[in-house]
Amino acid sequence: MICPKCGANMTLKRGTCAKCGYDIEVNQKTRKISCFYFNQGLAKAKVRDLSGAVDMLNRALKMSKKNVDARNLLGLVYFEMGETVAAIHEWIISKSILPTNNPAERYLNTLESNPTRLDNLNNAIRKYNAALDLAQHGGDDLALIQLKKAVSLNPRFIRAWQLLALLYMRAGEMNHAKKCIRRTLTIDIANTTSIRYLKAIRDITRQGKQIQVIVPDTGAPVSEDAPELQGKARAGILPAFHYKEDKPDYRSFISLLIGVILGTMVVFFMVIPGVKAGMKNEFKETQAEYAEELSEYLSDINSLGKENQSLQSKLEIQEIELDSIRDELAELSEQVGGVNMFRLVHYYMGIKDREASRVEQFLLQKRINAVSEAERKNEFAKQIIDKILAEYPDVMSVTMTSTELYTEGLALYEAKNYQSALEFFQYSYEKSADNEENLYYLGRTCQLLNKKDDALRIFNEYKERFPEGKYFQTVEGLISGL
Repeated sequence: MICPKCGANMTLKRGTCAKCGYDIEVNQKTRKISCFYFNQGLAKAKVRDLSGAVDMLNRALKMSKKNVDARNLLGLVYFEMGETVAAIHEWIISKSILPTNNPAERYLNTLESNPTRLDNLNNAIRKYNAALDLAQHGGDDLALIQLKKAVSLNPRFIRAWQLLALLYMRAGEMNHAKKCIRRTLTIDIANTTSIRYLKAIRDITRQGKQIQVIVPDTGAPVSEDAPELQGKARAGILPAFHYKEDKPDYRSFISLLIGVILGTMVVFFMVIPGVKAGMKNEFKETQAEYAEELSEYLSDINSLGKENQSLQSKLEIQEIELDSIRDELAELSEQVGGVNMFRLVHYYMGIKDREASRVEQFLLQKRINAVSEAERKNEFAKQIIDKILAEYPDVMSVTMTSTELYTEGLALYEAKNYQSALEFFQYSYEKSADNEENLYYLGRTCQLLNKKDDALRIFNEYKERFPEGKYFQTVEGLISGL
């Protein structure tokens, strides 16, 4: 094992460190005692005996200052008592002892992540300090205002509640003082200062005498009638000297009992029947409203059901019409010889009523060349081709350069007619694959038409053919986006 004092390696059998002579048995005993006090403090903290827990945990730390669990728990107890500064102090020390896997880091991060709460806790401490200074110099009214703000910002600030109780006691408002002390006892059930204050309040209430309350550490003079009690001024309360037992007053008890009985009868015979009647009427009105809403919902559901049936029937009709159109197209395709033949006829019908330009005749030539030999065997297809060739005798001799085809495609591309532009870019590529701009726009058009595989193939070809081209950087970005 490692010596806790000098860090040298040592064996447990020897009991002492060979380097520094440290007795490891003493270390083991102090750790056990520290763990014992930690367990005692934990048990007291669980039952909200926070003062007792602080005492036990401080003992644990005196036995072993590196007891991280005890230091973290002490910080939690301080924080529960409203002692924010003391809690943060313990957690920072704990974090310096154990930098990793330490719950103290989580506690500190929780405070830092909520700056509003941390600011409220700091303001509560500032207002408590200001109130303490005011109380020590006779400014009780201003001190009460500061303390009320402090406990509103930090409702678990025990010292602020206790000082507020002292000021109420000095003002003779014992009921308010008792409420403040009881509030502290809900936080720390065994706080000796609060218990002492509460006992003094009860004694004073029974005696019915005025008292002189001394704020802790003020140095204010005590009563002239009790010089022997000056040494107890720091306790905070100086009771009156003469005790006189009050005689019991049975008349007030009887009056209170009669009042309780009369109040119970009034509630039972007058208030409860009215409340019941009101509840019944309210229930009936609510039931009627729910019935109306339910009927509206049912009518809406019925109307939606009928609308759904109507839409279903329309959809079925449209599907039937679509099937018939598909059958007609398939029949027409068979009549003209095939799909390529159908495209030829469709294009020819679009230009036959006007004088065809050279570009249109070039496209017509491409449509004719696309018709396969199998399709040409159809008699009807053969007649159409012969008719087209008779009408355009020079159509098969029309030629266009790669640059001309690229120019036509670029015009269509700029007009966002990407499908037609793609055809011209492909024809230009077939004429010449060395046209850099045509190759780039061919890949770009494929990308815009969501033909990702073709676009990727073309962009890779561009990188191989034109490693120093003007679109090289753009192509690389487009490839990474595919």
